[in-house]
Amino acid sequence: MLSVPGYENKVEFGTMVSFAYPIEGQDGEVTVSTTRPETMLGDVAVAVHPDDPRFQSIHGQQCRHPFTNRLLPVITDAAVDMELGTGAVKVTPAHDHADFLLSQRHSLPRLTVIAGDGTMTPLCGQWLEGVKRFDARQRVLDALAEKKLLRGTKDHAMTLPVCSRSGDIVEPLLKKQWFMRCNDMAKRAVQAVEDGHLEIIPQFYTKTWKNWLSNVR
Repeated sequence: MLSVPGYENKVEFGTMVSFAYPIEGQDGEVTVSTTRPETMLGDVAVAVHPDDPRFQSIHGQQCRHPFTNRLLPVITDAAVDMELGTGAVKVTPAHDHADFLLSQRHSLPRLTVIAGDGTMTPLCGQWLEGVKRFDARQRVLDALAEKKLLRGTKDHAMTLPVCSRSGDIVEPLLKKQWFMRCNDMAKRAVQAVEDGHLEIIPQFYTKTWKNWLSNVR
């Protein structure tokens, strides 16, 4: 339990929540796990490892989102960790870096469901629009339980990104950004050291200098 700016009560973290997505057109379901259930309103797919025998029968199937009524494709990707959670993961590209990369590989949409002020966006529906994200978390859990889709919770060790200035929890969001192309400049900086025009002190950082500038992304 942590104190979070803007909340009267402490917020619980480090809990893995499992809930089910009904598979469209059949009686089955696929259970996914997450430490951030409030983001499930932005789910656009369910991903499983292609070699995981537990999910072979649902490759290419679709799940029905219980609150938005969207159809979520079941996709396969080798990046999925079969040992984490249930082995099936919810894909929320707008609020998770790994999911964003997955969405690029599979041409998935990116739905922003948490705004810059930490409240839920209109995409979530009237029942959650404007609600603070961690208050929304409990509402989502209650709604899943009401629909008999909640499958359990358990403790889960996790790294929590906390802002050093505000003490708030950092929320991954899609933002427009601009970048400078630094490859040529980096090459010249490496060459300057190799040619002796620039000296790195202490000298043992020369290797770090070269490694860092040779891997500019």
